Amino acid sequence: MKLFYEKESQLSKELTLFLQEEENDNSKIEKILSTMKKSFLKDRFKALQKWSKKFDKYDLTLNNYRVSEEEIDNLAKKIDDQISTSLDVAIARVKEFHTKQIERGFEFIDSDGNRMGQRISPIDSVAIYVPGGRALYPSTVYMEIIPAIIAGVKRIVMFSPPRTYETSSEVAYLIKLFGIKECYRIGGAGAIFSAAYGFDELLPVDKIVGPGNIYVATAKRMVYGKVSIDMVAGPSEILVIADTKEEKDIEIIAADLLSQAEHDPNARSILIGFDDKFIKKIIDKTYKLANELTDTKDNAIESLKNRGVAIVVPNMDIAKIINNIIAPEHLEIFSDNPYKILEDIKNGGSIFLGKNSPESVGDYIGGPNHILPTSGTARFFSPLGVYDFLKRSSFLEFTKDSLVKYGGNIVSIASKEGLEAHKRSVELRIKKF
Repeated sequence: MKLFYEKESQLSKELTLFLQEEENDNSKIEKILSTMKKSFLKDRFKALQKWSKKFDKYDLTLNNYRVSEEEIDNLAKKIDDQISTSLDVAIARVKEFHTKQIERGFEFIDSDGNRMGQRISPIDSVAIYVPGGRALYPSTVYMEIIPAIIAGVKRIVMFSPPRTYETSSEVAYLIKLFGIKECYRIGGAGAIFSAAYGFDELLPVDKIVGPGNIYVATAKRMVYGKVSIDMVAGPSEILVIADTKEEKDIEIIAADLLSQAEHDPNARSILIGFDDKFIKKIIDKTYKLANELTDTKDNAIESLKNRGVAIVVPNMDIAKIINNIIAPEHLEIFSDNPYKILEDIKNGGSIFLGKNSPESVGDYIGGPNHILPTSGTARFFSPLGVYDFLKRSSFLEFTKDSLVKYGGNIVSIASKEGLEAHKRSVELRIKKF
């Protein structure tokens, strides 16, 4: 992990450059995907077959691209009782949180007697993408589906690479539990293009949500406008503000930093503290714990080595300012008095308060969604929620008297903008009145 000393209320050039490493030139990937998109629009299923063979080592046919209910049923039966119970607990908690996000429309009559308001309605169809490459996370399934169901989405379609439907009894259990009828063994950019444009009997959707690798993220960006998307997410990240000097906290903070580092070599762990000796102890412990990992050891060490950051600041005010500049996906306020610090926190995808709230709680059973904005986009993006599956329509009924009263204002503005038909549509009505 690289160590920085920051004393000002803005990031040093060195730290800024280090944090911006992720903004690499993706032109090669965009070029590849542009070619893939053209191929898909021309050949549709034939293009998918080629990609499935190449990337997933799977022979996709018109008879097997859609996963049958029988396959889901048989795989779901293999789930371990303990994990199914844990999933049920998580689902209940996530549902409880997301029901609080339900939005209501409004209607009112203004002082001139005009009726107007806003209607809230669910998006008709949504595709959820579930990664199945480097990692396969059943928790992502319920984090995507629950807010969509609560919003009232009628058609929920799931896309995931073939191996998901061959190996994950947990995903199958969730598909059956939520009653998802359309599941497709299509992964990567091909899934995104399929969801956006459709082919054969697979109808396109209105919105695509869910995480994925750089190819999935870039493909989502490319189809935005044809369909809506939730966000363009990058590698996982965590920022821990360590408001402590207690030796017993060192190992816990180190473990929390690793909770993201183990995801991916490109994941980022950021530590902010006030004493360099204490910070260095945490760094040493983080590496020690990383070397004790088994399956995720290489990911964690590479992540810490190339993208890990430790920042020593003189006070909490600077710590909060730096956090708001970085705008992390996950923020842990590791403190006995987290709410006082929270008052000045503006940016953070999901914020974990106190010493008993590790980021892992949020990944599984906390309640809030774990699909979050990354790479500083928490400055303007929000966690996935019920609101992502809703749309708003405004309505207005003007009275005759109001049109006469405000007609001159409308005509004046329309004339200034050079829109003669706009002006005339009002003048004709007023004349008839």
